Amino acid sequence: MRHRLPVVLCTLFFSLSGCSQDYSMAPPANSEKITVTVKLPKELKTETMWVMYRSATCKSISHGASGQRVEQDGRHSVYEEFQRQGQSDLYQVELPKDGGGACKWHLANVTFGVVYADPARFGENVIAGGGGGVVVIFDHNNSPRGGADIKVDGDLKLKKDYYPWVDEEFLGPYKKTIRLAGEGDIYLAYQALEARQVYFEPVLHSDYVIYSAGPKVKKKGNYTEFTYPNGSVVADGKWHPNFLRLQTIRTGRAADCFDSWRYANCPDRRPQLLPDWLPEPGKPGFGRYVVADEWGNKLPSYFYRLAGEDGQVFQDLSEPNGRTKPLPESAHPVRKAEFPKRVW
Repeated sequence: MRHRLPVVLCTLFFSLSGCSQDYSMAPPANSEKITVTVKLPKELKTETMWVMYRSATCKSISHGASGQRVEQDGRHSVYEEFQRQGQSDLYQVELPKDGGGACKWHLANVTFGVVYADPARFGENVIAGGGGGVVVIFDHNNSPRGGADIKVDGDLKLKKDYYPWVDEEFLGPYKKTIRLAGEGDIYLAYQALEARQVYFEPVLHSDYVIYSAGPKVKKKGNYTEFTYPNGSVVADGKWHPNFLRLQTIRTGRAADCFDSWRYANCPDRRPQLLPDWLPEPGKPGFGRYVVADEWGNKLPSYFYRLAGEDGQVFQDLSEPNGRTKPLPESAHPVRKAEFPKRVW
């Protein structure tokens, strides 16, 4: 018995901890699928997708600084290549949500992105860099690149602007890199617990190239110098371009118009009339519309002029909740909506 007991205990330990289990995946045939689609500009290519599955059954055991036992969900990485859909510009990866196997793997997160397909077009020995990356988290854990910046409900649909960024570094080995300058750093991170479809459309503004050159001498006050598409030069101590400045140069709109936190200060909020007709309670035959900006924010005290289906014109200011004054049903649907500047 003295000789057999450790074997029994060891077998029991293995059974509870998953140490002797098969760690391979075996997705069931009826597993739900998550589809990731990239609409690819011709100058770019997709990077290999890093897919991470997690398991609460097969734990990962490590030890902390004080020797304490640290137990975490097990992790299993898979690498997938995007597949072109026919002759279109759409590229897809389809992933089983349930990874199956003895460890009962579940899809935790994906990391993917786009880079320049031909860096040499920007000069000899130019290498491709990052900037067009996306992380999507499908559970409550962080990804290998940290947590989510934004949480979304339902499917995830992204359409993001990017600019070619040619960067030269002189300290240490010289290198010249073509990156993508966007609204984030290298990766945009989202948590999408209920998503079954992830769609990413990078919009590349090839005619608006930004150049940067690092300092040649390491000295206090020597910063990377950025030359923007309009010829302006900035050396403000930052390591990456100012995305809002690039958007302003390209569109002529104020930088506030591209920042959801500062959007209230945007001088051109691009008002629109939401399509839903809202019947007015207690007033049969009347209803309202909602005036909102391009981000979907309701616009109070905004001047509108609407031409109804019968040609009658209604104009006034939107109420605090963005709604128009009550309109007769004869105004629905609206034939024309205008938002002229008020003249009092």
